[in-house]
Amino acid sequence: MFDKILVALKFGPASIHALEKALEIARINDAHLHIFHAMDYSFQNTDETDPEFVALKQKTENSYREKIEPIVGHLKNVTFKSHPADPALQVCKLAHKLPADLIVLGCHQLSEKISMGRLDYVGVTILEKSPCPVMLIPYKE
Repeated sequence: MFDKILVALKFGPASIHALEKALEIARINDAHLHIFHAMDYSFQNTDETDPEFVALKQKTENSYREKIEPIVGHLKNVTFKSHPADPALQVCKLAHKLPADLIVLGCHQLSEKISMGRLDYVGVTILEKSPCPVMLIPYKE
């Protein structure tokens, strides 16, 4: 049913919970799991040798190794990409390019904080612009 699953990853608890659910779906479907993390988009036009960019890239790689690799385990069909981008637009572009069969997002805001529930700008934009189905994974503390 799903061959290519795209997970929009922040490194917070809600996003990691969504990743765990996406891993379950990937295992069941023998699907390829694509994980994308949008680094600070203000670095989009920064030289890759800029010390601040190098530090941000290293922090991202360390977070992936420490938080995500242990969860992914030995699953073979997993890729991780990260670069500076608007998270919502880049996730939709990647989903179109792959082409993804499913996008998985974690709901990371508490429902009492905003009127739209647990979705912020990124979540709403992905829902509106996605070329494929979107699965929202609620997170409870």
